[in-house]
Amino acid sequence: DTRQVPIVYSTDLHHPHMDPDDHFDLATLFSLDELDIRGIVLDCGDHQLKAPGSIPVRQLLHMTGRQIPYATGLRRPLRSVDDGRDPAQDLQQGVELLLDVLRRSAEKVIVFTTGSVRDVAAAFQREPELLRHKISRLYLNIGNPATGQGQIKNEYNVNLDRQAYVAVLRSGLPVYWCPCFDGDVRQRGRHGTFWRF
Repeated sequence: DTRQVPIVYSTDLHHPHMDPDDHFDLATLFSLDELDIRGIVLDCGDHQLKAPGSIPVRQLLHMTGRQIPYATGLRRPLRSVDDGRDPAQDLQQGVELLLDVLRRSAEKVIVFTTGSVRDVAAAFQREPELLRHKISRLYLNIGNPATGQGQIKNEYNVNLDRQAYVAVLRSGLPVYWCPCFDGDVRQRGRHGTFWRF
């Protein structure tokens, strides 16, 4: 089967980096021929204004000769489980890109997130049936939930936008939760998502 898998990537990629793994994640997506990257949402618009992830995205697009739409996501955390159209909210392009990709796709799309999931949550609140119909899998990279010691409440990505995670986890979308760590990453616990290259 030579069909490519359609994917939208939502990332809290920044430049200069806050965490260099986001650069590796993006480069990995670009290197996998089986993926058809339909759009890139640069998460956490407030941080994007200070350290724009668009710089490494443009660099990779230039190096690979590809044309992939990208957009900056909502600037502020959601105030409640809402659609991100709060009067104080701006930078709607990330939500609009996700909705546009899903509307135009003839097939279901994977949405892969690393960050706040704020734009996915807002898109779901605006057009829940579209997301239910067009998202095949929603990957969340968060937390250390296996140990039962409450690490999820202090997890970095969740703390970026708790209301967004509430909305997504209540949405009924096909969520695939990838725990970031299980204790010390060098110990490689049973419940973490960890690959050694």
